[in-house]
Amino acid sequence: MHRLPLVLTLLLFTGLAFSQKRPVDQSDYESWKLLKTPIISQDGKWISYEVNPLKGDGQLFIYNTETGARDSVSRGYAAKFSGDSHILAFKVKPEEDTMRKAKLAEVKKDKLPKDSLGIYTPAKKHLAKIARVKSFKLAEEGDDWLAYLLEEPLPVKDTTDSTDTTNVKKKPKQKKAKQKGNELVILKVIEGREFRFDNVTDYEVSRNGERFGFITAVGDSIDSTLVYQFDTEKQKAEKIFENAGVAKQITVDDDGEQISFVYSADTAKAKNYNLAYWAKKSGNAQVIIDSTQQNLPENWRVSEHRKPDFSRDGKKLFFGTAPGVKPEPKDTLLKEEKVQVDIWNWKDPLLQPQQKKQLKKEKKRNYLAAYFLEKDRMIQLADEEVDEVRLYDHGDAGMALGHTIKPYSQLISWEGSYRDYYAIDVTTGARKQLLKKHPSTARLSPSGKYLLWFQNSDSSWYVTNVENEKVVSLSKELPFNFYNELNDIPKLPGNYGIAGWCKDERYVLINDRYDIWKFDQEGKEEPFRITDGYGRENEIRFRYQKLDKESTFVEENMMLTAFDHTNKQGGFFLAGYKQANQPQKLIMDDHRYKEIIKAAKADKFIWNQEAFNQYPDLYWSNLDFESPVKVTDLDKQRDQFLWGDVQLVKWTSSDGEELEGLLYTPENLDQSEKYPLLVYFYERNADNLNGFRHLSPSRSIINPSYCVSNGYVVFVPDIPYLVGYPGESALSAVVSGTLSMCAQFPFIDKENMGIQGQSWGGYQVAYLVTQTNLYKAGMAGAPVSNMTSAYGGIRWGSGMSRMIQYEKTQSRIGGTLWEKPLLYIENSPLFFVDKIETPLLIMHNDNDGAVPWYQGIEMFVAMRRLQKPAWMLTYNNEEHNLTKWPNRMDLDKRMYQFFDHYLKGAPEPVWMKTGVPAIEKGKNPGYELTK
Repeated sequence: MHRLPLVLTLLLFTGLAFSQKRPVDQSDYESWKLLKTPIISQDGKWISYEVNPLKGDGQLFIYNTETGARDSVSRGYAAKFSGDSHILAFKVKPEEDTMRKAKLAEVKKDKLPKDSLGIYTPAKKHLAKIARVKSFKLAEEGDDWLAYLLEEPLPVKDTTDSTDTTNVKKKPKQKKAKQKGNELVILKVIEGREFRFDNVTDYEVSRNGERFGFITAVGDSIDSTLVYQFDTEKQKAEKIFENAGVAKQITVDDDGEQISFVYSADTAKAKNYNLAYWAKKSGNAQVIIDSTQQNLPENWRVSEHRKPDFSRDGKKLFFGTAPGVKPEPKDTLLKEEKVQVDIWNWKDPLLQPQQKKQLKKEKKRNYLAAYFLEKDRMIQLADEEVDEVRLYDHGDAGMALGHTIKPYSQLISWEGSYRDYYAIDVTTGARKQLLKKHPSTARLSPSGKYLLWFQNSDSSWYVTNVENEKVVSLSKELPFNFYNELNDIPKLPGNYGIAGWCKDERYVLINDRYDIWKFDQEGKEEPFRITDGYGRENEIRFRYQKLDKESTFVEENMMLTAFDHTNKQGGFFLAGYKQANQPQKLIMDDHRYKEIIKAAKADKFIWNQEAFNQYPDLYWSNLDFESPVKVTDLDKQRDQFLWGDVQLVKWTSSDGEELEGLLYTPENLDQSEKYPLLVYFYERNADNLNGFRHLSPSRSIINPSYCVSNGYVVFVPDIPYLVGYPGESALSAVVSGTLSMCAQFPFIDKENMGIQGQSWGGYQVAYLVTQTNLYKAGMAGAPVSNMTSAYGGIRWGSGMSRMIQYEKTQSRIGGTLWEKPLLYIENSPLFFVDKIETPLLIMHNDNDGAVPWYQGIEMFVAMRRLQKPAWMLTYNNEEHNLTKWPNRMDLDKRMYQFFDHYLKGAPEPVWMKTGVPAIEKGKNPGYELTK
């Protein structure tokens, strides 16, 4: 037998494996799997995560960190470990095919298949399922007690033989009281003990898992409400409240010693509520706040729209109040007899569309109040003057921070948000105004002793002692920037945020662009960088990653995320805040690292790491990070596909600025061949060098993974902006970058290049095709074509005026239409449509809440009028970016057909060549290619 040389054998094998790979096809999208919602048990022994295809049924996995063994449950999701880590509870979806068949059969919504509850015991690999479960709750701490609420039972079919004529006298049916709730089951999982309760409308469990509270309700002519507490130690339910009326919003304190809920005895549809309270030591629940409460504002009542909440120490009960409701007069008019009109008044704080968008929220608006349980005293903290109040230290702090935007509501439309800030004494309700018309962030220290804020006018941090109001300038004299150094919008720059407060609260940790600083809030000690300047010296950005989600203060052993601005590497470091030291590197390499999660009671961590050619699989490690363990292997999905590579590229713009960008190339790149180029842009993207791009149908933009797999090169340039000239700024960066890429990489076919962008990027595509013929085709998603008309428009998604976008933010004109009319015109593609020689595909949807639909229409009808090749895709009832699967698949198909035709010479599809008339809508998509 003749044997081939080993090297030749390996080459043949490698070539065969490579040749078996194929380009990504749109039919591959449905089966592409996503890794979701990883969690780790408190003891660190178990990890749970979901793996779901884009279409179809997914799986929930349970992984053992000690043995590497894993188990799975079909269609599981929303998993949660018990406090003792002994069980994993989760919902189970119905099979997608079963649900689809039911919908095709027009089964009513309440009769559709419902979720089940899955309860998995990892140590025994035992799975129990309970059908038709509406919700479940597990305690944050404690053991394996679990409560779940069942869906309404399906109606039982009448099996009586209707042909039976036997003369038998039947008993008359007894009229049953109308049930208001569903069956609640409280379950001790390991022991298999269960307790069932009918007609439950609301339920809750204490943080320690020692007590459940629930409300039952039955209605006939008058609603009847009963409230129970269930003691897990005694394994017994006790009725703590019974009365005619309605109760809701039940809550239990962390220690399971107290319960509260809101209650109304009103029989009218519009009800006024009271606050009820039960304590383990006092017996039955009693109403503690009603209309007679002395400190309740006149004609106000307890709100049904805020759930009561105990402070962590259990000494205070927070709840919402609001003006009392009055019975509405009986409506005697028909719908067609009523006036339907919106009255816009120039004095309105908010525009009518914004008011309408916020109407539901306003109807539920309530104002925070506190009840001191030991003192039997209520304090109103918020009201119509200071309507928002933030509590600190889980409600234990004696000071709260109040703010209001009301005096400056109109300014939201053209300047931005301002707030007046107040320190509010929780024990007395006394207020002290600390900041007036403040445009940036402000917050109290955990106990409320200090107020910290960023002053945009001088880009510095300040702090004041709330009691004596002594102001200390923290960063103003430092030769380092604490403002956003890359800010290029016509608005004062923001800050890099704070890491948090140290345990003694005298010190606060604040970020600059790279490092973390420690400041003495009394101003007596010199500030220093706890990262010892290592970040700025190496252009590495360090940020504190909180591991204990319940911790009020920064942990002394700080986990830091790291990002290298030069080479885009990511990783994790350790640091302490007591003195300046170079951070200890745990891991740093050519990956993007996403949020790290720590087991609450063990030094075990989980995280995802990714690169463009590496799926963001899940890993776990001990604190040393020396031997990370790969939990999932979803990267193998790429084995069958031609994928690609990405590199960081640099060039000098036509304005003389050094810029960065990304260049994506096919896996099987042949340097001697020519490849069509697609250029995509949106602000800055170079920092996403190590970002993975999942396969999925387009919502609005091209996907580099699909493009390089199908023989395109993709260029993504960063764009810095000059205020007043956003169009020219894009032109300078994009065109210079494209020409530089052609010079640096001869495999780019400069005769076949296209551009694509969405929203702000869509505007820039529309602008570029009026200024250059460099590109053979362009696709613009939701483009602003006419800044003069867009300026006065509404962002229908929020109801806000679009003025602020042009004067202060992304559109970067930096003045009003009447101040700078020429800049609005010069930056508007519509006024230069006659210069266009590039075929343009537009997508603009008729329910776009960000960029008005008429902007796309203005561009299209102008090009049509001038007989410029143009197409517009309008997806009915779709938002700014597509959400519905069939629409996304349709856009994906048409967008790549468009580029394939112009950049690859592929045949023109029917929808481009002859169009699809309205009479053919929904029947003939026009995908077929013409000869």
